[in-house]
Amino acid sequence: MNTLDSFLEQAWNDHADQPAGVAERLSQGLRFVQDDDGVMRLAALAHHVLGEHLGRWQEGLSFLLLLKQRAGGAIGAASIARCQASLALSAGLTDGRPAMTQSDRCRVSSMAASNLATIDAARSSTLLQDAVAHAGDLTDDDAGVRALAANGNNIAATLMDRAPLDEEPRSLMIRAAEVARTHWERAGSWLEVERAEYRLAMCWLAAGDPGGAQRHARRCESVVRQNGSIPLELFFAAEALCMSARALGDRQASAGALETARQAFHVLTPDDQAWCRRTLDKLDAT
Repeated sequence: MNTLDSFLEQAWNDHADQPAGVAERLSQGLRFVQDDDGVMRLAALAHHVLGEHLGRWQEGLSFLLLLKQRAGGAIGAASIARCQASLALSAGLTDGRPAMTQSDRCRVSSMAASNLATIDAARSSTLLQDAVAHAGDLTDDDAGVRALAANGNNIAATLMDRAPLDEEPRSLMIRAAEVARTHWERAGSWLEVERAEYRLAMCWLAAGDPGGAQRHARRCESVVRQNGSIPLELFFAAEALCMSARALGDRQASAGALETARQAFHVLTPDDQAWCRRTLDKLDAT
C-alpha cells in the first residue's frame, strides 16, 4: 500500500539525480497527507527540490498553496509560511522576515542561503550572515539554531562537490562549514560536532589548503576517539587524515591513516560497507 512514508522515501532517494522527475511527482504526494506532520515533511521536500535543486521559485510557491489546504493546525501552517518566505526571498519577490519571530527569521534566512548557494554566492553569503546574527539571541535548543547548523553544512557540502571554485563561492563554502561547526556545538551532540570537523577538513582540501584540512581532520579523529571510536565515524576521520596527509606529501601519516580506515571498514556492518566501499577503493587507488 502506498503511504506518505514510502512516497517520501522514494522521492528523497531519487531527488539528487532526478530532481525534475521528483518535482513532477510532488502533486501525487498530496493525497497521502493526513496531518500537520505530513504537511511539514512534504513541504520540506518541495522546498528543497523546487528551491535548491531547480530554482523554480514560483512553481514552489504554487505547490505550497495547494499543500496549505491540508494544514489543519498552527504547526503545519507555520512550516508552509517559512518555506513560502524562503522561496519568495530567494526569488527576490518579497521579504517576509520582518513580520516573523527571531527564530523563524533565522530559519528562513538560512533556508534561502542554501537555495542560492550555487546560483548567487554573494546573496547566499549575506543571507547566511543574517541567519548567524538572528541565531545569536536564540537559546541553544531553539529550532533556528539547529536549522542554521544543518543549512550551513548543506551549503558547504553542495559547494564542495563543485570544486574547484572561484573566490566568492570558495569563501562561502568555508564560511558555511565554519557556521555549521559553531552551531552544531550549540544544537547537536558530539556526533554532529565531529562530522562538522570532517566537513571542514574536506572543504579545506577542496579549497586547496591541505594544512587547514589536516588540522580539522585531527580534531575530527580526536572527538571520535574520545567518544568510543565508533567504526563508521573513525573510518571517515581516517579518510580525511589520509587525504590531507597525501596532499601535504606526508607518506607515513597517509599510510597510517589508510590502515586505520581499512581496520575500521572491516568491522562495519555489511550495509555500511556497501556504501563505504567506494571511499576505501579511492584511498587504496591513490
